[in-house]
Amino acid sequence: MNKSSTPTILGEIGLGLPVDLTFVALSVAISSAAMIQYWLDNRATLIVGILLVAAFQLGALYRPCKEYIDEDKNWNSFGLWFLNVLITFGVFSFLVFKVVR
Repeated sequence: MNKSSTPTILGEIGLGLPVDLTFVALSVAISSAAMIQYWLDNRATLIVGILLVAAFQLGALYRPCKEYIDEDKNWNSFGLWFLNVLITFGVFSFLVFKVVR
C-alpha cells in the first residue's frame, strides 16, 4: 500500500480528527467568557478535565488505532476510532449543554 497516497493521507487526518477537536474544546474552555458562573469559578478543573480526556484519547485510542491500520486490522481500528468520536461528541455535548450559556 502506498503510504503517501491521497486516500492514505486523508485517512490519517480522519483518524486524528476526534483528538484534534477535543483540543479545540480545550481552547474553548480556556478562552470562553460565555460560561455558567460555576464553570467560570472552576475553570481550572474544567481545563484539567478536558486535558486528561484528550491525553487519554491520544494515548489509549489514537495510537493503537494507527497501529491497527499498519497491521491491516481495519475493523479494530474503526472500533477505536468510533469510540474516540463518541468521546469527542461527549466532550462537546458537555460543553454545549452544561458549561456554555
